[in-house]
Order: sequence, then structure tokens, then C-alpha cells
Amino acid sequence: MSTFRNYLQTVFPVCGDLLLGETKIRRQLLAEVTVPKGAHVLVCNNRHALKPSTADEMRHRRDALLDKELHYKLFSLNCEHFATFVRYGKAMCNQIPGRTKNKECEEATKVFQDLVDKYYT
Repeated sequence: MSTFRNYLQTVFPVCGDLLLGETKIRRQLLAEVTVPKGAHVLVCNNRHALKPSTADEMRHRRDALLDKELHYKLFSLNCEHFATFVRYGKAMCNQIPGRTKNKECEEATKVFQDLVDKYYT
């Protein structure tokens, strides 16, 4: 599956995981991420109306989720849900047009929290 996933990410850099329907949480240097020609990468850590967790809490969540494979759901379990869960302890996504901003996606939070709890028990 890893070779096929890598191929999809090369051919369809924006939606390879979307086409597969699953994704793997992995650590990768930003310079190695495939970005479509002409696109720009924006890293912003303050677009949510929440107080960030401590660095230790963020590491705790990140380490528990690293290398986990999950079903990818564009509207309810995507990369922004992961990033906000790690940073704030609540999964949310403000990228989806027409959706309420800064609203927790309880389904995603539960998926991530269950994996964290399982990892540390």
C-alpha cells in the first residue's frame, strides 16, 4: 500500500489520500512535501479561537498518533482536524466553505483521543 500511496501522492499531490480513502500520519520535512506547481504553502498557527496546549501535551498527542493509519474523510477527518487536535486537544477544520468556523468536530476528536488513550494504556 505504501508504494501505491506514494505513487498517488506524486500523480495527484493534492488528493492522493482522498482517492485512497485512507491516510497515514507521518512525519515529513516541509521541503519534501509535493506541492502542485504554482501553489503556495501557508503555515499558520493562530487561525483558531482556542488557547494552544503546552508543548508537552502536543508532543504527547503527536507521538501517540504518529504512524497510525486512518480513514480519510474530507469533511470530518482530514489533516487540519489532526493538526488542531494535536495543538488544542480539539479537532476542527476552518477550510470547509459553508461550515461554522472554530466548531469542534466531535467525531474526529473522539477518533484521535481514543488512539491517544490506547497508546498510553
